[in-house]
Amino acid sequence: MFDVPRPLKRWSLAVTGGCLATMPGVRLLVATDWVAAVLEGAVPLLLFVGVTYAGVSYAHRKSPRFTAVVTGWTLSVVAGMVVVALWITTLAHLAAADLAFGALTPIVTSVGALAGLWLGTNNARWREREHRLRRERERIDFLNELLRHYVLNAAQVIVGRADLLAGRTDDENATIIAETGRRMARHVQQMRALVSSDGAPWPVDLGTAVREARGSLDSNARLVTQVPDPCPVLADDALDVLIEGLLLQAVDRAGGEAVTIRLGATRTDGGVTVTVDDDAAEPAVEAVDPETIDTDNGVLQFQQYLVVTLTERYGGEVAVTNDEDGARIEIWLPSPESREDAFGNP
Repeated sequence: MFDVPRPLKRWSLAVTGGCLATMPGVRLLVATDWVAAVLEGAVPLLLFVGVTYAGVSYAHRKSPRFTAVVTGWTLSVVAGMVVVALWITTLAHLAAADLAFGALTPIVTSVGALAGLWLGTNNARWREREHRLRRERERIDFLNELLRHYVLNAAQVIVGRADLLAGRTDDENATIIAETGRRMARHVQQMRALVSSDGAPWPVDLGTAVREARGSLDSNARLVTQVPDPCPVLADDALDVLIEGLLLQAVDRAGGEAVTIRLGATRTDGGVTVTVDDDAAEPAVEAVDPETIDTDNGVLQFQQYLVVTLTERYGGEVAVTNDEDGARIEIWLPSPESREDAFGNP
């Protein structure tokens, strides 16, 4: 299925407003009297300037999907009004006279009824979705509290007692229990990162997140980092979980063998590009769309889902390149400066 490129989605409304503004602009140039110039040129041109301004603002503040939906609705209503204008013009041409209010009333009311039906149906569906999302959010909050207060606390007790027992007896089973408990506690923290969000992202230092995430690597993994200091990006307190997911993907793909991971970050226009290279050739890193990632197919898929989902939460993008020597994952994250729109407003 063909998918519109993200940059085109992001700027679709601004491009639409700019293109539509050419019509009243031309009308303003060719108008022969000031009344026609104002009503047929200046006023519509100002309205289209407002649409273009909104498109530029959405491109900087909203997701590409949000902007694409607004553009679709805008073009649909524009197409409907063009049909109405053609209808009235054709009727006036056939009548060869000025149309009375009684003649226009059936046209306007029928189109208004159809438009009201369409908009009302979509609004009702939107309200139903909002209700379902609110109930789902309540269940997610309950799950978050359950994981934090019961499962995570219980895992920490198991780890503490297992470490104590292993230190006293040198029992290998106690060591295994402690390691398994730590792994379970970390997976719980990753799950909490997926279900919890405090709203809009805020500036978080990437270097600090990398230092926190590298503690999850075992002795078989060698990490080489090159991150500017400081390096703020728009994220939240789960940024270290995102970086950890990137690192653990390489570790899981290595299957217990030695692996070298190189993590670098470069500042780009409006954001920071994080690049993670590894020398684990198999299995390949494939999907970057959360809907196509099979999270039931092992921890590797879960780490991949975690990375893609958190990146999208922050308004970033993911790209994957595989070759015979390993894989490269590139993540673009917006910088705090990207929150300023094109007119310099924060």
